[in-house]
Amino acid sequence: MVRVSEQSRLTAHMRYLGTVTERMDRVQQQLATGRRIERASDDPAGAALALEHRADIAFEAQMRRNLENGVAFMDVTEASLASFTDSLQRVRELTVQAANDTLSGTDRQTIAREVNQLIEHLAQVANSEFGGAYIFSGHATQTPAYLVTGNPPTAITFQGDTGERVRRISKQDTVAVNVPGSTVFGAIFNDLITLRDNLDLGAPAATITASLTDIDAGIDRTLVARAEIGARVNRFGAALRQSEQTDTNLQELRSGIEEIDLSEMVVRLTAEQNALQAAFSAISSASGLSLLDYLR
Repeated sequence: MVRVSEQSRLTAHMRYLGTVTERMDRVQQQLATGRRIERASDDPAGAALALEHRADIAFEAQMRRNLENGVAFMDVTEASLASFTDSLQRVRELTVQAANDTLSGTDRQTIAREVNQLIEHLAQVANSEFGGAYIFSGHATQTPAYLVTGNPPTAITFQGDTGERVRRISKQDTVAVNVPGSTVFGAIFNDLITLRDNLDLGAPAATITASLTDIDAGIDRTLVARAEIGARVNRFGAALRQSEQTDTNLQELRSGIEEIDLSEMVVRLTAEQNALQAAFSAISSASGLSLLDYLR
């Protein structure tokens, strides 16, 4: 009966040794990887929550890429509109100059040639591209926004659409990054072609002056579009900063679930080592063997 009792106790010690060894192996593995959860079975509830955080982190990363691309697109749009505005301002200066009654027909024809160069430049600006897409064509991104007919131009026709190219700035909101050419440029090309032709034909000063109304309207439209683009850029910047903060918070939450607390794990490792040593001692005592004998 004594031998049976001693054998049972030794078996219990061995079973406990196996448990302690398994726990210490687990702690050592966690220290090596830095992760508390390797498999869903390690912590089913924690693994599910961490998975949700990872999905949210992936969403925020994709959204930031969308935001950055949108800002880049709008920066190109703003630069194009700024160039367009400057050229229209130059046309206005030339128109005021040409409306002077003291100018001869030859003088006005000289001005007409510069106006024509500006018309061609404005058409080039209106057909600006970003990443292989025409920025003022709406959804018709592979089609130049304006078709230029003739050389010098006799007609410049919008051939895009009014579609909005949107980017997501949150789970709930999307914002357009483009302004269709038909909205921002209106009929300015027809107005400028008429002005050029009037200058070339030596039209009277009053006729030339009348074009200032159309030019001013064109300048106003571009300024309104630039203000709108600027407001959107600011909104995208705010959304980007918010997304970065959200990502930081989500990373901390995910880390708190998935990753180990190093100081806590060192304490646990020491405790498991002590438990293992105690198990070896108990087995050695129960079997009459030294620890060295057991290890052999």
